[in-house]
Amino acid sequence: MNVDKDKQPRRGQWPYPGDSPLVRARRIAHMYRAQLRALNPATGDALDDTAVAFGETWVIEQLVVHQDSDLLPPADAAAYLCVSTDSLRVLRSRGRLTGVSIDGTWHYRFSDLRQLSEKRTRAAS
Repeated sequence: MNVDKDKQPRRGQWPYPGDSPLVRARRIAHMYRAQLRALNPATGDALDDTAVAFGETWVIEQLVVHQDSDLLPPADAAAYLCVSTDSLRVLRSRGRLTGVSIDGTWHYRFSDLRQLSEKRTRAAS
């Protein structure tokens, strides 16, 4: 046993302590994406197109601009929380998130989503 080789290097402190593993993975993916685009924009565009074709639109960073009173459809609400629409439904059924049914489809107030996200961040840190 080589003691020096068996030691793990000390890991740096993650700059966003409340992030879930999924959010961490997405932040890392965004870092790789930014570097790839800087080195080869055409390849970055091609990979973005492939990711979007598979329904992985989270890959492309988007500025979120909502008023607290805005009602978001399930796909947008799930994307904001970095969860699936199934997980969103579970959060609603367990009373952790309220929704408004509009024409048979649940919508979620942005202020409620933001508060839930903040609670999850505080709980993880």
